[in-house]
Amino acid sequence: MFRLISSSQGLRPAILKVRANKPIALNTPSPITPPTSQFYPASFSRSNSSNSTNNAHLTKPSSQAKIDSFIKNARKDPLLKEVVQDGDNTKIIHFRELVTLATQQGRDKSPQSQKGFYATVLNLFELFDDEFMRKKLGKNDLSNYSRLLNMSVYHNRTSRLSNDRNRDKDQRFNSNYVDEMAMKSAVLHLSELIVGGEIKEALTTHALQMLFYAMAQYQFYPEMINLWENGVNDDVVGGLYLNQDILSVILPVAYNNGRFSYEEVLQVFELNTNPDKPVHHTLLTSIGKISISAEDYSRGLDALEDLLKAYESSRYDQQKVLKSLSDLHLSFIGQCKDIKISKHFFDKVIQFELPYDIRLKVPHVVSLLENCFNAQEPIENIMYFWISTIKHYSTEKQSYSLNSRYSNLNNSFFQIFFKLYPELTNESLAKLREIIAVYSESKPVDETFLNTIINNYNWADKAVFEQLIDNYGVYSVTRSPISYRIGLKKVGQLKDYTTQEILDKWNQSLALLDSQNYTYIPVADWAALRDATILSEYSHERKNLYLQILSLYKNYMQDRKSALRFLGNWTHKPEHYKDIARITLEDSPEFASDVDVVVPRFVRLKENVNYREITQEITHNRK
Repeated sequence: MFRLISSSQGLRPAILKVRANKPIALNTPSPITPPTSQFYPASFSRSNSSNSTNNAHLTKPSSQAKIDSFIKNARKDPLLKEVVQDGDNTKIIHFRELVTLATQQGRDKSPQSQKGFYATVLNLFELFDDEFMRKKLGKNDLSNYSRLLNMSVYHNRTSRLSNDRNRDKDQRFNSNYVDEMAMKSAVLHLSELIVGGEIKEALTTHALQMLFYAMAQYQFYPEMINLWENGVNDDVVGGLYLNQDILSVILPVAYNNGRFSYEEVLQVFELNTNPDKPVHHTLLTSIGKISISAEDYSRGLDALEDLLKAYESSRYDQQKVLKSLSDLHLSFIGQCKDIKISKHFFDKVIQFELPYDIRLKVPHVVSLLENCFNAQEPIENIMYFWISTIKHYSTEKQSYSLNSRYSNLNNSFFQIFFKLYPELTNESLAKLREIIAVYSESKPVDETFLNTIINNYNWADKAVFEQLIDNYGVYSVTRSPISYRIGLKKVGQLKDYTTQEILDKWNQSLALLDSQNYTYIPVADWAALRDATILSEYSHERKNLYLQILSLYKNYMQDRKSALRFLGNWTHKPEHYKDIARITLEDSPEFASDVDVVVPRFVRLKENVNYREITQEITHNRK
């Protein structure tokens, strides 16, 4: 699998006081004495190593292969060589200009610069596809490209989570989505080129580190492990892959994905560090996080203490060390199964008793809540962590405030709540009312909060459900189409709703769409109606209502593609497709229902398509 290189008081008491809890320390393996040579023998391998090759099959050269061959031969022609080289030099100059421009745009947070940043990066991706231009790349060029690649992935991800994006709106040609697909392709392309050895001369530790960061953001874990295992066995650049910065990225991935056991991780760590020399702070953080996951809390605390020593000694940039401290601190909150230890580190954050700044990230709190549930902690303890986090967020800068944070945190909490209280009782209802009241004291009750409760509601009681719906009015919450869809969808799980009441909820949803200047019925509304009726647990009583509504509103879909996609999805449900197809095949299909569906007079909503004409081809092909 790999070769291993063998390399030659202050702030601590308050933070490390948790040692009094006497965490369990696992036995660590005996140190392995490295060989006298610089590299550990290449024969050291794992049975499940991904570093394998397959026999290639000979195929007839394609037209593209012939073209490529012609171009390569043309480049050897003395008459053309000088012209071609001038063209390649022009491309590398242009590449470097784009790198400079993208760097400037990435640092400017204005919307115009951010839009320009993505356009520039996409141009870089396209230019990087040129094989002959790549041969001109120097180490700085590849390092800068990899850095920009990681930056673009990060910017794209944060943009999708920001407040100013409406992720519910129909955006078939969403540029954010297109950019993401291009970035994923670019990340994998660079990885494949490195594995293939094409840009070996330009490869640096920094370029690898930035690529691994980008791959980790997309959770390309198998590809990361494959890249590392191939690289570490390379006679020329193998040493780059054993740099402590690289190990700090790959070891957690390899451990979490089962490639290495905890003991093997420690072997790699010990063989690539020198007891007489300080370990880099990024690697200390990674080893600490792995130790916490392995429930070796003693070693995790050792790593934290070493980080504090590194901070006090000023060996590294103190801000970077503080970032590493923050990262490991959060791991004690989210990954530690001992709730007492987690609470110790959690309280240090919310009480602002730390020498380093920590942004309490939702994934760590969500993991803490789940650990509490698994440890059978009482609801009061779970509520403590949840509401304390809500209050803590209110103290942060507004620029840190993302709606997605509250949504994810509340969703996790109410998932746990309804697991703890699966049935409606006086106790469970009182506790739910208490939770809403407690929340309202810390943060205004908004649509996102109520949507989350309703979405997780699993008590088979119509009256309580309607009381939850009434809370939009009680707390003067301005409703968006999302809340109406969630409410309509949830009706599919409740038996006591009549078809008239379902129709009323549908009409309320359309009225809001019309008031908000929608000209079509979005896919999400059709899905909510579907789940409330024909695909609900009570489909037998509600199916005809769905068919009747569809028959009257079919032309209100967004466009031709929406209509084709709509019917195409039903072809995968043969138990319903025959009835759905009647709307296309029959002029005026009748569906027996106990309510009359009447299309009201709209201001903006209108018929946009001829549904029957568009879907004729699908239905006739399936006869």
